[in-house]
Amino acid sequence: MLTQQELKDLKNSLPYGYFSKVGKRVNVSKRTVSNFFSEKNHRYNTEVHKAALDVIEESKELINRLKMRQNKIVNAK
Repeated sequence: MLTQQELKDLKNSLPYGYFSKVGKRVNVSKRTVSNFFSEKNHRYNTEVHKAALDVIEESKELINRLKMRQNKIVNAK
């Protein structure tokens, strides 16, 4: 189980559209994802938790690659 703060931190780390991304990964409804992240109706689900972590990691890797690419293009002489 996650504490309320851990749940909030996890949710804040997710990119835009995460309900759909997480739901598609584990083939669950947006409602199931919503219940996982709900402070009032929190229902722990290991598959949703893992998928959320995967989405965060992939999003951060993509952002880093984009920043590196941008720096390469902007700083090219």
